[in-house]
Amino acid sequence: MFASIIRDAVVRHLEDNSLLRDSQHGFRKGRSCLTNLLTFMDKVTGYLDSGVPVDTVFFDFVKAFDKVPHRRLALKLESHGISGKLLQWIVAWLSNRKQRV
Repeated sequence: MFASIIRDAVVRHLEDNSLLRDSQHGFRKGRSCLTNLLTFMDKVTGYLDSGVPVDTVFFDFVKAFDKVPHRRLALKLESHGISGKLLQWIVAWLSNRKQRV
């Protein structure tokens, strides 16, 4: 429960300060991987209907969070205004996590 409170506060901070792109879906309220896919398909079909050629490349980002270097993540959070006790808590939480290679 505590982690979801922190997550919600961080997401609210990022949204309130326009630090997220509209195309970011996965962890935002009312958005999901499905809404991201639907948005993508709408754009692709629009291009195709207009005669614009389209190439796509798909990446599998399963467990991507586990593979992001924790130090880089901490620096990114700090650059987006996450600091103080909250950043220290997140760094401490990450320090007990093992990354998959």
